[in-house]
Amino acid sequence: MNVLRTVTFKLKLANQDRCTLLDTMRAYTNAFSASATWGFENESWNKVDNHNTTYKLVRQNNPELPSSLVQGARDCACEALKAVKCKSLPERKTFAAMRYNQRVITVNLIRGIATIASTKGRIKTTFKIPDCYQDYLTWKIKSSTISYDKRSKTFYLHVSLEHPDPELTQDIKVLGIDRGIVNIAVCSDNTFYNSKKVKDTRAKYAHLRKELQSKGTRSAKRKLKKLSGRERRFATDVNHCISKQIANSEHAVFALEDLSKIRVQKRRGKQFNRKLNNWSFYQLEQFIRYKAETLGKHVLLVDARYTSQKCSECGHTHKGNREGSAFRCRKCGFELHADLNASRNIAQAGISCLGRLPVNQPIVAA
Repeated sequence: MNVLRTVTFKLKLANQDRCTLLDTMRAYTNAFSASATWGFENESWNKVDNHNTTYKLVRQNNPELPSSLVQGARDCACEALKAVKCKSLPERKTFAAMRYNQRVITVNLIRGIATIASTKGRIKTTFKIPDCYQDYLTWKIKSSTISYDKRSKTFYLHVSLEHPDPELTQDIKVLGIDRGIVNIAVCSDNTFYNSKKVKDTRAKYAHLRKELQSKGTRSAKRKLKKLSGRERRFATDVNHCISKQIANSEHAVFALEDLSKIRVQKRRGKQFNRKLNNWSFYQLEQFIRYKAETLGKHVLLVDARYTSQKCSECGHTHKGNREGSAFRCRKCGFELHADLNASRNIAQAGISCLGRLPVNQPIVAA
């Protein structure tokens, strides 16, 4: 398998080119709507049938739209129909993102230049390449997408890149990672990542929202709009920093609990539900996974049941072993921080699951 990444660049465009791209988006939306309407009425998401019926009509109604973009809009419409099983008519916002294939867009990552097909021919634009993207400049480009932010009136180029898997590491060292609300992550190598800073920041924004919403004035609404997204970006940055430190550790395999069903558990009140809903455990997992892939490392998901109740020393499992953040085994008397004990159990489960690694991964005893 190859490693896939998507990088985003802010495009520098003249006013005339910006208007041309907006016109292209309108025509793209018209093509999407025509294909989606035919597929919905005929209960079909087959791309070939849709193309044979709608292509000529769409080209007549939007003669300025390049044929590759017409086909791209058709493909998106068919995929949207398939997603809803033709039970509803897919709708597309006028200035939603447009998918480009390599025939209608040329991207030079080395020089920071792109030429984009539009309703008025090719548009040449430039973009700045951040230092954090330097490692991706030699990767193979698979596809591109153009999006538009109406709030800032800015166009963005999203480039999907592909690169062969790096050479897999030979030394197998498993690191267990326990994710939680109080501690964002606790590793089996005795490393703690506390969430106090995140909780304080979330509490600050919650208080600000409450105060501004109670006022309800125009200036308060403008302030709420300005604050929108800041809390989310802060939490994302924290997860990025933690995942980078974990991925760059000496361990080759990272074991995490499978928390896919954590949100369907029995609720314990409004305050707990709010904390649970603000817990970005899946984002941290995704960040660790893609950073580990780049380094030739692996992420394993293990069963989350009883990891907090099981003694990592003797294996005795009992609900009363854990009380808050303290763990004391009722059988052998072993005492440890509850999250650290859970991370060690996760590491042991990860070692037993090493057989799930790809067949080309050599298994070498640690």
